[in-house]
Amino acid sequence: MMQLCLSMWSLHKKYFNEGWDVLDFLNFCREHDIQNVELLDVFWRDKETELVQVKQFLKEHQMTVGAYAVSNDFVNANEALRQKAEDSIKSGIRTALELETKTVRVFAGDLKPDYDFNNAQTYIVDGFKRVAPVAESADVIMALENHGKLAGRGDQVRTIIEQVGSANLRSTFDMGNFLLVGQSPLDAMGQLSSLIGHVHVKDFLASKEGKGYQAISGDYYEGMACGQGEVPIEKLVDQLKQTGYQDYVSLEYEGFGDEISGVLDSFAYLRPLF
Repeated sequence: MMQLCLSMWSLHKKYFNEGWDVLDFLNFCREHDIQNVELLDVFWRDKETELVQVKQFLKEHQMTVGAYAVSNDFVNANEALRQKAEDSIKSGIRTALELETKTVRVFAGDLKPDYDFNNAQTYIVDGFKRVAPVAESADVIMALENHGKLAGRGDQVRTIIEQVGSANLRSTFDMGNFLLVGQSPLDAMGQLSSLIGHVHVKDFLASKEGKGYQAISGDYYEGMACGQGEVPIEKLVDQLKQTGYQDYVSLEYEGFGDEISGVLDSFAYLRPLF
């Protein structure tokens, strides 16, 4: 059955502005009966020391890592930087195994001047082809998120996955991000339903100019607690159930209000759906 999960990104301001670390995040989850978490490579302050402590905490409190996220970017003419992206994924796979998860959330790359999906596609596909054998050997799924404006549509994610041709590259289906590239999340579900390896749930609401995230249309969207925006979350959860998806659905709250309130309000809305 599907299980709710909380991405540490939902509380990233606590890390960047208030000094939280991964253990602070895990303590918050324990206090609020959140058993499954998504951890990210950007949040280690002293990875070697913290990883030992995190593994012990997870074991003591019977918590599970649903996914581990890395921050790779294949869209660069500089071969050394593309190699750095490959190394980021390989390191993420090793860390995922330490954390006893079989899912590593990955990116394609960021939109940059002089690049679009068509001329960046070769870099992205080649990069994933080179790391796919490592994922296959480790029996780890690389779950490609529809993130940003370069490869954010369902058809683009599907194209990358099909061209790489590895069963260990699948989709992180981010329900909200499709709005930023002018696509209905329900339409995207039709394109990716057979390829989903991980899920992000979030909510967005159209906002006034200059507030929130700018879509490719020029419109702006503000992150909201789940159930307070325009992402058809309940319909998408129903469709996930129909596809037989049996893995984690990770809340990635991106609102501008108080993060703790946003997370707790979102979980209050989401828990009855599961």
